[in-house]
Amino acid sequence: MTIQNQRLFYLALLLLSSLCSGLLLTPLSIWIAKKLDIIDYPKKTGHKIHKVPTPRAGGIAILLSLVLIFTIFNLWQYPEILMISFPAILIFSFGIWDDKHGMEAPVKLVGQLAAVTILVFFDIRVKFLESQSFFIQIDSTLAFWLDTAITYIWVVGITNAMNMVDSMDGLAVGLCQTIGAFFFFVSLVSEQTSIVYLTAALTGVNTGVAFFNRRPARTFLGDSGAQTLGFILAAIAIIYQPDAPSQASTWFLPVLFFSVPIFDTTLVTISRLKRKLPFYKANLDHTYHRLVAFGWQKDRAIGAMHIAGFVFGFAAIAAIYLPPLIANLIFILWLGLFVFMIYSLEKNFSPIYPQIEKT
Repeated sequence: MTIQNQRLFYLALLLLSSLCSGLLLTPLSIWIAKKLDIIDYPKKTGHKIHKVPTPRAGGIAILLSLVLIFTIFNLWQYPEILMISFPAILIFSFGIWDDKHGMEAPVKLVGQLAAVTILVFFDIRVKFLESQSFFIQIDSTLAFWLDTAITYIWVVGITNAMNMVDSMDGLAVGLCQTIGAFFFFVSLVSEQTSIVYLTAALTGVNTGVAFFNRRPARTFLGDSGAQTLGFILAAIAIIYQPDAPSQASTWFLPVLFFSVPIFDTTLVTISRLKRKLPFYKANLDHTYHRLVAFGWQKDRAIGAMHIAGFVFGFAAIAAIYLPPLIANLIFILWLGLFVFMIYSLEKNFSPIYPQIEKT
């Protein structure tokens, strides 16, 4: 067996093992959540639309599965995986406490900022403004601090965006599957071994957990699941180095990969600020809810958002090897569509959803 074939066999085994881990450990996690009363009860708050008490076991299943896979395949030997895992556990800890007891937004933010600070300490941070190949060159000290600030905004933003888009069974975990698979592919091309293994494990585990999170869900991701996935994927986006001629063609690649959660978070934030509502309070004004309110079937609305994730992901990959001018035109077109869709979904929007039911 050649070295290439050995590597392919290893990746296939890693993916299959991660899938089995997610499938086998999710029922155990559901049992743990029930024992600890980490349950999402119907009508506990105004935005709850499910009908039966549902365990918030997704985060537990993801954490247990990843720890098991990392140990079996000795992935702890890769420094980047270790450096991401440590603050990710901090995010999970705050999330599981919130799933159990509830937590105010400022306290959540403190935990997220602490986790990002750990990443920055490990030198996992955005560096595109400091790059010599970036099309804008500024003072190195200023570039350092701007890149560091962007790191905090990016990771905290994506962590919360993934949590906010988790508005219906199977939606967020499906988006994470897609994003993880795209990062798996591009890191395979750029030969970044640690990201290849991390995204393979993450994609396999998500696929297993998704089986129990699909509608009607036997378990929810909870804050512990959605925020942990968002944090890990945001960190992966930072350490990924495209195999491309110019960074000017790839700086926006992670933004396009995360198009759907970024869009959803932007939409609901604008909508809530417009109506003078707290932007961090849960409500029935997400992209999914609006599509259903416009008459779309539930599964069709979820499918459309997943397809959008695929389309924008492929657009990002296509831009990698294009000249900077054309690549950035793709980003400008995406931005124009982004603004148009926000306008379209916000126009004549009613915050009342009597026809939406979560079973």
